[in-house]
Amino acid sequence: MSENTKDNFEGISSTDDSIAIAKASAKKAAEDIRNAATAKAKSLSEAAKNSAQHFREAAEDKASEFRGYADERWTSASSKAKDFATEAENYAREKPLKALLAAFGIGFIVGAILKR
Repeated sequence: MSENTKDNFEGISSTDDSIAIAKASAKKAAEDIRNAATAKAKSLSEAAKNSAQHFREAAEDKASEFRGYADERWTSASSKAKDFATEAENYAREKPLKALLAAFGIGFIVGAILKR
């Protein structure tokens, strides 16, 4: 072989080596990017889970707080209604005629309003 042909083959060989190195480098870079993207996705997923858990706990705390408030109000209203019923019953026992006339008067007024 001539010297010129030998140089051409070496040039092809070094070009093939360069291409192989470039391919390997590109594959490595793609794998690094894929690994980084996977890690970032896991990180974002974990952050989203943590945020969701935080909001869930906050909502549960508020719901519990509102439930307690509603229970207090219900107990208070129930107690006042029982007290009012007891007072009305006692008044009706003490003054039955006045209670009967008051009931008749209230019924008459409500009937007149509803008739309109």
